[in-house]
Amino acid sequence: MRTPARLAAAVITAAFGASVLATPAQADGPGGGRPGDGHSDDTAVVDVSVATVWTSPDSPRPVDAPALGDPAHPTRWANAMTLAQKLDLSESNVTQTQALYGTEVHVLQRQGDWTEVAVPGQPTPKNDLGYPGWIPTTQLTTDRAYEAVADRRPFALVDEGNTTLFRDPALRHRLLRVSTNTRLPVLAQAHGRVLVATPGDGPAWLAASAVGVYRSDAQIPKATGAELVRWGKQFLGRPYVWAGRSGFGFDCSGFTGTIYQTHGITLPRDSGAQMDSPLGRTVADSDLKPGDLLFYGTPGHIHHVAMYAGDGRMIEAYSSEEPVRETAVRLGGDYAGAKRYL
Repeated sequence: MRTPARLAAAVITAAFGASVLATPAQADGPGGGRPGDGHSDDTAVVDVSVATVWTSPDSPRPVDAPALGDPAHPTRWANAMTLAQKLDLSESNVTQTQALYGTEVHVLQRQGDWTEVAVPGQPTPKNDLGYPGWIPTTQLTTDRAYEAVADRRPFALVDEGNTTLFRDPALRHRLLRVSTNTRLPVLAQAHGRVLVATPGDGPAWLAASAVGVYRSDAQIPKATGAELVRWGKQFLGRPYVWAGRSGFGFDCSGFTGTIYQTHGITLPRDSGAQMDSPLGRTVADSDLKPGDLLFYGTPGHIHHVAMYAGDGRMIEAYSSEEPVRETAVRLGGDYAGAKRYL
C-alpha cells in the first residue's frame, strides 16, 4: 500500500520524470489539522486564497460571510458590500490586514472558532512577531509536513496580478485562485510548469510564467522605481478594501507594501510605520523619482500613502469610494513628505 509520501513521489515522477524529482515527500504527508485540535505548536498556515485578519471574533457582519469560510471568496465579498459597508470596515475598526495562502502565522491564542495570530512579513509596532488580529480557525491548518518543506525548499513567488493553482500538470483542473505575492515551496520545475507544495491540498501546479523561483528575498531581482510603477499599474481598477493586502483588493499601505515586497523589499504594514521605517530616506519634492512613496497626514498621524509614478502623477489605493487609481500628484494640503527605499 502506498503511503501519502510515496503517492506524492509517484505523482511527481509521472508528471516530470525521475530526473527532476525533488524532496516531494513533505508535500502531502501526515500532520494536517486545525489549530487547537490537539497540537501544542504555536504556528499555523493559511489555507485559503486570502484570510482577512479581523479586529476581534465579534467584528464580522452578515455581509462579511464570503470572507469567513473555506474556501474564502474575496471578490464576492468586495462586490457584495455597499459603499457604506466598505466605509464601515475602517470607521468601526472591523478589519486589520490580510494573510495569503501558504503563509505561516504565529498563534497567539484560541477562542472558540477563532484563532488570534501575528502575521510575519508585515512589520508593525503592535507586535514583534507580526501584524496581530483574528482569523477564523477554519481558514488555518496545522500541516507540519508543509511547514517542514517550506523551511528548506526554494519558493515560487506569484509575481503577476493573481494566478491559478492546478491539480494536474496539464493545467486543466483548477484548485484555487491565489493572489500576487503568494509564496509556496517548490518541489520541481520542468516544461513551463512549477510543482509546489500546498497546505493540506497536496502537490499542485503553477504556470512558470506566473512566478519567480527564489531561495530567499535577497535573490529577488531588485527593481528600479520605474519598474515598480509599471508593475503596480496592473492593479489599476482593483477594489479598494480597508485592510486589503492582496491582488483581490488593497488599502493604501497594503498596495505600496505589496509592490515593494513582491520585489524583495519588506516595508512595515501601515502607512505611518512605512514613513518611519529606517529603510527609507527623505526626498525633497524637487527630487521625486518613480517608486518614491508620498505620505499624507501630520507628524505622528500619517493616514495615507501613495507611490510617485513620474511626470507629476501617482498611483494609489485612495478610498472605498473608488478603485486603485492613477492621478495627479498632490503636494499641498495634508502632504507630509516623501521617502525613497531603493
